[in-house]
Amino acid sequence: MPTDTDYVRSGLRDVLATMAAFGLALGLLAAVPAALVMGASPAQADQAEEVILEDGAGVIHEPTLREGLTDIDFREPTTVVVWTQRGEAESNLNERLLADARENHPEWISDDGQKWTDGLFIYAIDPEGRLQGVYFGEDRKVGLETQEDIREDAVESLTEANWTQAALDATESAAAVMNRPWYQHPGVWIGGAIVVVVGGIFGGAVAAGRKKQQQKAQAELDRGNQAFANVSTDLEATELNAHTVPEGSKYGAMVLERYRTFHERYVETARQNDRLSGIPAKKLHRKEHRRAITAYLKQAEELDQLDDTVGSTNTLLNKYPGWPEAWDIQTAPMREDLRQIDELVTGQPKLTADQLTPLRSFRPEAERELERLGAGLETGQISPDEALDGLDSLRVRLTGLLDDYAKAQIDAFATSDAERQTLQGELERERHRASRRPGSILDTVHQPGWFWTATAFHLGYSSGQSHVVTAREQAEASASSSSTGYGSSGGSFSGAGSSSSF
Repeated sequence: MPTDTDYVRSGLRDVLATMAAFGLALGLLAAVPAALVMGASPAQADQAEEVILEDGAGVIHEPTLREGLTDIDFREPTTVVVWTQRGEAESNLNERLLADARENHPEWISDDGQKWTDGLFIYAIDPEGRLQGVYFGEDRKVGLETQEDIREDAVESLTEANWTQAALDATESAAAVMNRPWYQHPGVWIGGAIVVVVGGIFGGAVAAGRKKQQQKAQAELDRGNQAFANVSTDLEATELNAHTVPEGSKYGAMVLERYRTFHERYVETARQNDRLSGIPAKKLHRKEHRRAITAYLKQAEELDQLDDTVGSTNTLLNKYPGWPEAWDIQTAPMREDLRQIDELVTGQPKLTADQLTPLRSFRPEAERELERLGAGLETGQISPDEALDGLDSLRVRLTGLLDDYAKAQIDAFATSDAERQTLQGELERERHRASRRPGSILDTVHQPGWFWTATAFHLGYSSGQSHVVTAREQAEASASSSSTGYGSSGGSFSGAGSSSSF
């Protein structure tokens, strides 16, 4: 007599057989459009039959437009109209275009006065009201979702005020879908592809995710191993350097305090290196291993940076041979920041001269001070500690200036408390995650985020600005919808087309 297990096994075989047959059937279904495409004759490629420019807004560069249109292929001869007019966001672009066509271009309208004439594609822009629209002859019309896709393809150029390129972008997008054979429509492929994909999507997604996690973990492990190898190679030299760092120096004492637990941390990192190196690559995706690898990488890189700093400290404070190079390592972060100041303050039309001048004037002043400190070290007029004090003072001043500059930029860009919080949050996040420069005494003795760096400022503000812009676009998208009607003056006109804001 069959057992419960036999019934289960039999049922499982039936399910698997049904799934296999279903997948095969739908796979064959998916192959039908492919066979049609392979057997179909190549589509006729035509350039625009006629190009009409009605640039009431005066924003289109006609030679560029006409040259660009020669590179766009249409499936059937098509008249392309690019129409611009300045108006207001609250106005109906569809209605204004129709009124102009009725008065000045009756040939754009069908004989019965109800549609756009056959063979016609119109792209309209209102740069003042920030509106765009696409319109089609009855034999070229596409669905509303496709019209929205066409307009979306032009948005990037529109937001950059590149009106001519926007017209080319929209026209190229429209040419790709007008009179498209049914078997080339994405929907035909979706039905057949869904089942073919569903059969393996779960396993494929799991495998892909696992492989990605393995690759990331392996990359971090490799970085950690390299940093640990550097520390191990320099271990004896680092210990010797630490023994001769002058404890009477303020900065020497602070570096030695950071070094106090170096040996214990090195031993622990060596244990982690041994354990992690024994994990098979195929198991690196596991959460516990990934966490351990990330912690190992952080510890190994911190040790690698610290041993560089111990070497620089010993050489600079004792003015051993090679001390100028050690001093260059200390000033490198400051010089890097100074080189980026011009980029930070360029192209900020919303900020006043009073807000920009402090950073601009700080650069030449700081460069002169760096030269003075270096010369004083060379002649012995100032001690290494005094030189580091001067460098610390410069970096603290720059941090204060960047704080003020951040507040000015936030006030100029943000339009709400939520936007201000977003910008401030991203700036602070980048400030505290900024990596310490290897060998930098000041970066070592101060806590993360003590100094602002130009790089961290730029990354933080760019990230915050991007988040704010995305939030604004989403809000605008939810608040606005496309317009398909032709207004009260349109009467019974029902030509294919629609418009929306950008």
